[in-house]
Amino acid sequence: MKVIQQVSFAGIDAIRDVEIPDPKLSPMTALVETAYVPVLPWDVMTEKGDLQNMRPVQLPLVIGYGFSGVVSKVGALRSSNLIGQRVIGANPAGAMQERIASNLPPLLFKVPDNVRLRDAATLIGGADAALMAVNTMQVSSGDTVLVTGASGGVRTYLIQLLKMVGAHVEALASPPNFDFLKKLGVDDLVDYSADVTTQLANLPHANKVIDTVGRLDLLEAIIAATRHFDLLSLSTTTFPEHTQDQTFQFANGSIGLNGYKRLLNWLSDGTLQAHVQTILPVEQIKQAQHQLVEEHSHGRILIKF
Repeated sequence: MKVIQQVSFAGIDAIRDVEIPDPKLSPMTALVETAYVPVLPWDVMTEKGDLQNMRPVQLPLVIGYGFSGVVSKVGALRSSNLIGQRVIGANPAGAMQERIASNLPPLLFKVPDNVRLRDAATLIGGADAALMAVNTMQVSSGDTVLVTGASGGVRTYLIQLLKMVGAHVEALASPPNFDFLKKLGVDDLVDYSADVTTQLANLPHANKVIDTVGRLDLLEAIIAATRHFDLLSLSTTTFPEHTQDQTFQFANGSIGLNGYKRLLNWLSDGTLQAHVQTILPVEQIKQAQHQLVEEHSHGRILIKF
């Protein structure tokens, strides 16, 4: 079967597709025929060696984390009712492969019949991170929340979830994304290529900030413009100097099994909308990763098997 491997720390253009034997079934295996895998910044950063302090890895490794697909076989200790089911899941050993041996039952979730596999694939590494951030910050209807980098795979869900709880949402973004973000529900927009400090000073005070890009220059501008606030970053553990009434934290925790079930239900009943920017075949994985890094995003980029 085809897998996409990272074989060095030389970046995107050094990944390669390799043929390896199909996974062997253990008693606990649910074998999934992969349909879609989201293209995540985490992979690109790992390929460049930027996460070695946080996530030391041994090479070669299969890239990717989340996936959607259909169960084709099960081991002796897994329910035969799984066969034929459409599922999403996470595979810490790498998801960018034709077939995935899912050996941990809690990491596999049935997709509702009315939800497309392409849409369900956007939840892992996207909506789950957004829900974790909203829960960690305990956002409520009295909050004004500033979001940095507001149009990627995480941020499109983050804005929807913030509006669900009744928050006033401000977003730092580029002007080409403004119309898209307004449709998502953003109340106030800030052009990050202009004078951020002055723009923020003319908006309602944001008492909470959720950072999804980790740019220190943007964080410094927020510090200069905003008095007291709590900030959660999904992208950096390094923060600029700040005052005592400005708190900073990094988070990458789990939403638990019920969190994923809630997200799938919200997709099913229309409470949440998946935003897929591009779907490319696995043979174009390098192009997909370059697009993620180099172009403006209006949602998640997916690889199709």
